[in-house]
Parts: sequence; structure tokens; C-alpha cells
Amino acid sequence: MDITPHMIKRFYEAWTSNPVFDEWGGLWRKHFRIEVENDIFIKLNNYRNRFRFQSLKASCRRLLPRHVYMSVLEWLLPERVSTKPKANNAYPVGGEYVVDIDHYLNYQPHSHRTTEDGVCIGCLENARELTLEVLEAVNENHSQIKVVFSGRRGFHVHVHDFETSDWTRYDEKNPIKSHEVARFRYTSQLEKKVPKAFTGAHFILSCDPMRVITMPESLNGATGLVCAYLGEMREFRTLKINNILAQARKAKHILHETSWKTGNEIPIPRFNRLWIDSHPEPAKT
Repeated sequence: MDITPHMIKRFYEAWTSNPVFDEWGGLWRKHFRIEVENDIFIKLNNYRNRFRFQSLKASCRRLLPRHVYMSVLEWLLPERVSTKPKANNAYPVGGEYVVDIDHYLNYQPHSHRTTEDGVCIGCLENARELTLEVLEAVNENHSQIKVVFSGRRGFHVHVHDFETSDWTRYDEKNPIKSHEVARFRYTSQLEKKVPKAFTGAHFILSCDPMRVITMPESLNGATGLVCAYLGEMREFRTLKINNILAQARKAKHILHETSWKTGNEIPIPRFNRLWIDSHPEPAKT
């Protein structure tokens, strides 16, 4: 499906504050970045300490992001977040631990049957099976676990009761290093139980305190599917792939509405190349 700028604008025009946002602890202490056309990343927290939903919605309506990302860490001053050596000046105040699970990590032979959204049912089922294994391993130490559909190839497991002090001594002079060490130790433990989920870059991503992850209930601009929040561990277990895709397609009627003007009439935003070059691209998941 070819997602036009007009469709993205329509989605964010109709975007409403979801109950999920209220349940997501620390959501408005996040650092937000978006990806627009030509793989350009833009940092949103430039002029205010913290975003609220209406501020984020207004930015998305104006800039037409193909993907919306949020930091795994929460920050006292998220507008200061830049490179890892300078990140302590933004004062991290906690954050979730995230496992990114793609279908190719658990490849099993199957008949490829691709939907009109560009999603292979069999591939997504492989990702679902691996996600269930990860959930079982995570649940041995944690109970506040949420699952989000990536909008295309897999799922994100968010651990909300992850505490840095459970895995390392917290160093107030270098909190970023403390977060990194704690995530490395916990990821190393999970890797022993579910090695397939932490192959190559996936291990590094789970350890990286500076990573960004897809924001739940935002739009995947490649497929036109919503990155749907699928519930906690017990709820996710009951979901089949058709249920998951049904939740992810909840914006289809918005994208396909024809009463608005065509996408060609909506100007593509122009960006300051010097500003973009001065802000490094975040880890992409």
C-alpha cells in the first residue's frame, strides 16, 4: 500500500488521546523523534521540557512523519538529549526496558501469504511465537509488561518495572553508564534463556539506554497500520494474528476517506539541512 503524505496528515488530524497514553508511565517525560521522507530524523523536544499529547499531535500534523519514535529512558530535561557523552546533562530519571522482536529471528518454513498491507501472516506468526518465549523469560523477574505491534514485522516488549538498581550500583555522577550496565546484565541473562531473540544488533539495542522505539498507537507510514498496543502478557497470549491485524487496521477508514483534497495539494515540509546534520540519527528499531 502506497502511503501518501495526505494519508499521514489525515491520520494525525484524527489522532485522539488514547487511554493507553494515560496508562503508559512516564510517557510525557520521553524524548521524541520522528522520521520523515528521505530517512530524515527530526528531534521534537527542542523548545519545551516535556511534550504533551496536543503538542505532539500538532507536530505530527505539520511534519507528516512516517514513523514516530520515543526514548526508552525518561528525562527531566528531554530537550537536552543529544549524544551519549552529553546525555547526563538531560538528567535521566528512569525508563523502561524494551525487547524488539522481528520475524526473521525465529524463521520457520511456512507458506508466505501477504496481506494487502504488505504483512506476511506466517512471518508474523513466527514473531508471535518468539515473543511468547520472551514474555515467559521476562515474567520471571518482572510483572508490568506491555506488548506493542511494530506495524509490520514483529512486536516490542516493554518492561515497565525494570529498575537499574536491581542490576547494578547506581552512580549519580554517571547515570547513563548505570542504565547501560544494568541493561547489559539483564540482556545477558535473557539471552541465555531465549538466545534467538538477541542475535546481533538486537542484543546491542536492548542494552542501549539511548535507543528510541516506536511510539504505541502511532502510524507505521510504510504499511498504513497502527502500531497497536496489544495489552499485557495475559491479553497477548489470547490474540491470534487476525486479531492483531484487526486492531492495527483501525485507522484504515481514515486513510481511505476521499472527501478531502488530494495528497498532491499538501506541501511537503522543508527542513534545515544544517540543523539535521548537527543532530545524529538515533538507533532505528
